[in-house]
Amino acid sequence: MSSERDEQNGSEGSGSGGPSEGSSSKGGPSKRGRPTKPPEEKRTESYGLRLSPNEMEELEERCEAAGLSKAEYLRRRALGKPVSTKVDQEMTRELNRVGTNLNQIAYRANRGELPDVAAAAEEAIEEVRALIGEIGQMQSK
Repeated sequence: MSSERDEQNGSEGSGSGGPSEGSSSKGGPSKRGRPTKPPEEKRTESYGLRLSPNEMEELEERCEAAGLSKAEYLRRRALGKPVSTKVDQEMTRELNRVGTNLNQIAYRANRGELPDVAAAAEEAIEEVRALIGEIGQMQSK
């Protein structure tokens, strides 16, 4: 039965489990999966770290708040890269939503559809932009 299927597919005796045509398990012409990193970008070096139980608990809490693994959290902190918490990210998204809504109100007010709210909407938009800028500065520290 297998040989009949192989003949229909145009392959003789390839059997199952072997690599399909055009693919390779070691960087061949296959287009599936992640591209192979250059050797200088592969993480081959390691560093051991000892922590007290209290330090480990604090580390785990910070990793959870940032939504990162311990390794990624420590790597970012050690290399001076920003680490933002889930709360910071959610706050930024919410402020962006509010800013968008205020911008729509200002647009309609400037067209004369809402004459009483134009100045207040512009002022509120500026406040939201300032808050977003502050959050961005906090995240880059």
